[in-house]
Amino acid sequence: MSQKKIEFSVYAKSVDCIEEIKIVAKEISEKQFEPKIFGDLFTALDFLTYGQVSSRLFIIENKNDLDALSKVVTQIHSDPWLHGTVILVITDTINEKDMQELLNLGVTDFIQKNEIKLKLPTILQIVTSNLELFESEQFLLETVTNKKGKVFLKNDLRLVPKVTSQIMNLCYVAGFRDREAFSRISLSLHEMISNAIEHGNLGIGFNEKSKILEETMEIYSEVDKRSKQIENKYKRVRIDFEINHEHAKFTVKDQGIGFDLNSIPSPKKEENIFQVHGRGIMMTRNFVDEMEYNEKGNEVKLFFINDNEVKRRANQLLQFTTGEIVFLSADETLFEAGSESDFFYYILSGKLGVYIDEKKIATLTNEDMFVGEMSFLHHNIRTGTVKAVSKAQLLPISRAAFIDMSKKYPYFGVFLARLLTRRLIKRNQNFM
Repeated sequence: MSQKKIEFSVYAKSVDCIEEIKIVAKEISEKQFEPKIFGDLFTALDFLTYGQVSSRLFIIENKNDLDALSKVVTQIHSDPWLHGTVILVITDTINEKDMQELLNLGVTDFIQKNEIKLKLPTILQIVTSNLELFESEQFLLETVTNKKGKVFLKNDLRLVPKVTSQIMNLCYVAGFRDREAFSRISLSLHEMISNAIEHGNLGIGFNEKSKILEETMEIYSEVDKRSKQIENKYKRVRIDFEINHEHAKFTVKDQGIGFDLNSIPSPKKEENIFQVHGRGIMMTRNFVDEMEYNEKGNEVKLFFINDNEVKRRANQLLQFTTGEIVFLSADETLFEAGSESDFFYYILSGKLGVYIDEKKIATLTNEDMFVGEMSFLHHNIRTGTVKAVSKAQLLPISRAAFIDMSKKYPYFGVFLARLLTRRLIKRNQNFM
């Protein structure tokens, strides 16, 4: 069964820009992309409005005309049907003031023309795999992009780029879209996770690694061999992360004996200048805003501030609800089966359990966005009971508020319908 192509509308006139976009879309292997490229703005907007069904993504080539570009972005976000469009701008140059103005109008990101081949593949993959989150920014609250989690990684250096890439996707969605900041975080994570595997869990010392690299210029074989040893087989590297639009925090911890930070040979010394490794910790210190090792030396904390904060447009949801935020403690009930469905709720934070006949059938978080929407939309009595699994905060949305918002922003109804469809598909898969 062939994968459905992800369409996106492109307004561009430069031949080199058009060709590079086509090449990038064709070369990406993970997903199939189909750019629809138009040299006429009105035709591009028509396709975005009436013909584009598999994404809500629009790429605009800026011809160094900020006023015209501002009018286009404003027009898109002023059109009730186009509300929720993710806009990427390709430009020769743009100053920080103009960039911030366009961000405030609703542009998601910028790509310099000489970076199309370098940057566009990553952005296409991240944006199209997180369209739901980007679209929700147009209606909902910033907490959607507040991500916490942990990863346990076995001692395989080949997995490090994959894990780093997954974490960087979250950073991008949260607002770390400055290329320099993106690179600093990526390189630091890659270095610290690799160190945790090699030096922490597997005990490969500085001198030993130097000898291996001098002889073979390849460390993977030694890592593979040691990872199979009984004393290392079940060791894991743990990566904890907390990412939002203001900052990103990471903790990388191994299960080794630790080390004395002061015992690491300085890469600045003459005898180490030509070493092919040993600069990772110094490099990372220069990249992070804060870095701290524990006393044992088997855990490092990294902290990055998002200086180029992506500002959200005005939250539309709050315009249509006068309900006060609902605060729940763990085990407290939000509503019970059999009760009236006068409201549905936007999940600001926390976890909620859905129970039918006292059996928990689902756990919802702010990634699920809403709870209680099915019975609300169908004017039905609640079929399940919802309780807080942890402390939770929710914003109640009344029937009047939902109708008013759908009238002003018709795309909100489409967005909600797509969200509910995905949720039903996911639940059906869990029962198969």
